[in-house]
Amino acid sequence: MAGTTLSAFAIVAAQALPLSKFKDQGVDHIFGSYAPGGNCSKEPRVVIDQTGMLFRAKGREVKPQSVEYALTFMGASYDGITAVFFPFPVSNNDYGRVIMFVNDDEKPGVIRFDADLPPGERLDPFHAAFTNGGLFTLCTGSAPAGTPPPPRPEAAVAVQGIPAEWNNLAGLVGKYPGEYSNDNIDIFDKGAVAASLKTLLGPKMPVFQTNLSTVSPLQRAGRYFYLSGNAPHQGGVEQAYLMIDPTRREVQVGLWERGKLTVYSPASGARMPVAPDIKKMLDNSPPETAVPLPGTPWELVPVQGRAPIAYVSAAASPNIEALSLYCEAGKPFMAMLLNKPATANTMTMTWNFSGRLVNIPVQRANTGGTQWIGGLSGSELVPLLTQQRGTVMLRINGRLEGEASLDNSAAVLRSALRGCTRL
Repeated sequence: MAGTTLSAFAIVAAQALPLSKFKDQGVDHIFGSYAPGGNCSKEPRVVIDQTGMLFRAKGREVKPQSVEYALTFMGASYDGITAVFFPFPVSNNDYGRVIMFVNDDEKPGVIRFDADLPPGERLDPFHAAFTNGGLFTLCTGSAPAGTPPPPRPEAAVAVQGIPAEWNNLAGLVGKYPGEYSNDNIDIFDKGAVAASLKTLLGPKMPVFQTNLSTVSPLQRAGRYFYLSGNAPHQGGVEQAYLMIDPTRREVQVGLWERGKLTVYSPASGARMPVAPDIKKMLDNSPPETAVPLPGTPWELVPVQGRAPIAYVSAAASPNIEALSLYCEAGKPFMAMLLNKPATANTMTMTWNFSGRLVNIPVQRANTGGTQWIGGLSGSELVPLLTQQRGTVMLRINGRLEGEASLDNSAAVLRSALRGCTRL
């Protein structure tokens, strides 16, 4: 399995969920003690329980304050039992150098660790003890793994919140939208703001409400009020923001569906300036020009005077617009087109085939920083693109960058690369 450079970026609409404790997080079914061969009398070994994760190796014991639960690592539509964690995060912007697959390969009670390193870098001995330990299995007598999570508690009884009016928003700052407390804000049903939203969104109002299921409190920036959120575990794909201008009695909504942004502007037609927090969300999320999930099939694009290229659009990507594979001087190459400039001179573009990672170093190919090229000689990328089905997850320097469809990839790549690759 190819290594990758992973300095994963925790975007505002998080693709990974930081967990400091595992109680009531829906992961009880992975609790237990694990070791190579299921022998917990030896090290290295792992304990997962309500308090989190505990790692023992090399005479040391490490209990991270929190781990990153990579909810969309296997793809936004993945519904298997494998759970992916970054167990040794360095900071909010760096998820560390180890990936942990629990119930690996859809097998209950099996854990696999992978090193996630840039070329030439080595893991420290403690982390290497786990990545070099082979498959870890549930130890005899440990808690059962792979059993269904406990049933969810019954929903709370709805209580009417405070209707959001044009003249009471300042007093609602810090409160949350919702129906389960009379101290919450009602922005979906009653009040002037709800009425404006229903007029603006029409049939999209239920989607907007769902995409604010996990939501920030109401906040203020100058004369504007705002909030943002996402559907559970769907940050970056199903999410939304709301801007409110009480002076002009207008609202503006940004609504992401399947990873594509649609902005619903005020009736006046002029878009509101967004708050800094919303600007950060926009910078780190798929734009209005994004292709929605699951993406579009691969295409064979003719090029005058040379062999055609294999082309695919990125879906639900904050930065990647499209990817192309082609032959040049008898060798295979990959080109990446970004929707906004990148300032570095080199980057690492990663293809994630349901946990099987292929790392492609790329270099800037134009002064604007939107075109990038990397060689594919010796890479397993082309064979995987022709053999796998469904979609493949994309990354740049470890940051999640949506997906690409694999529909029609085999036929297109065989036509485009037959002059430089044996398929």
